[in-house]
Amino acid sequence: MGTFTGKQRISAAFKKTFSHEDVTIDRIPAYPLAGQFNAQLVGASIRDFVLDTKVFVKAQVAGYERYKPDIVLMQRDLLMEAEALGNELKFPEHSLCISKKTALADKARLSSLKVPDPKRDGRLPAYLEAIAETRKVVTSSPVSPVISGPWTIAVALREATPLIKDALKDPDYVHELMKFCTQVSIRFGEALVDIKASPNYSEAPASCSLISPKMYRTFVLPYHKQIVSHFRERKAGVGFHICGYVDPILADMVSTGATNLSIDAPTDLAKAVEATRGKAVLIGNVSTGLFYDGTKEQMGLAIQRCIDLAPHDSGYVLASGCEVPGIAPPEKVGWFMELAAELGRCE
Repeated sequence: MGTFTGKQRISAAFKKTFSHEDVTIDRIPAYPLAGQFNAQLVGASIRDFVLDTKVFVKAQVAGYERYKPDIVLMQRDLLMEAEALGNELKFPEHSLCISKKTALADKARLSSLKVPDPKRDGRLPAYLEAIAETRKVVTSSPVSPVISGPWTIAVALREATPLIKDALKDPDYVHELMKFCTQVSIRFGEALVDIKASPNYSEAPASCSLISPKMYRTFVLPYHKQIVSHFRERKAGVGFHICGYVDPILADMVSTGATNLSIDAPTDLAKAVEATRGKAVLIGNVSTGLFYDGTKEQMGLAIQRCIDLAPHDSGYVLASGCEVPGIAPPEKVGWFMELAAELGRCE
């Protein structure tokens, strides 16, 4: 069996899932969710990684050249949209940016917010440029975007605790906010589709580790369905990543019609396989902790478990359950890709 490219392996996962084709590849596709981690590969600070487009591109290319992942995930930070909407950010040297002032500390300001233009506002244009520049170098694996979903944007604008209180006391306001944030997510997604990049949305705070299944179904699910429906008309797939524990909402996530779903280590992979088989490409769910303090043996056991549970009659992509820690030792990402190649061989 010859050597396959990342594009071929990922394509095979989608063909198996949606066309039920018996596609032959050399191994299960695999990649780490590597963003800020890659900064250390080029001797850059995380602050430069999120602020300097050239550094961001250089770091992502360095990650590809060192590890040859089957997807290069353009993971930067999840406050780009909120910043363009008025959040004031702080950029520490060695950690991701945080909000020091939120645009909706006064909830009444929602009516004054305008959907940002991804080609003009904040760091959004630089992110589009970074994808284009990375693609010039990385040609054998997909260069895949990840941007904020509507609930993530809402949490960034309002903060988690006030937003959850709003959901309980002023649900109409939360729906109004989610309608607006969905427009923001779609607008940025449209800019990605324009450059032939299907949008993937990170919705970390939508997990049952933070909100109840009922809250997810009421305030998140309808808007995820709206996003998928919108891009289906443009013949573009949509992916969602929700970290943490999502067992109670797996069927709901599949019901969005998303083409791919990325899950974290706390979620039961066997249940996720059952929910997604033949309906969505499943991605995950190796614990990110292993990339920081795990042994090679522990990582191998985790990878083997995922492979054993993975659906063999439809696509599965082996990946870290969430973003690799920025201070993870570089050799451990190497272990992950080495073990994926060894244990994930297709006979």
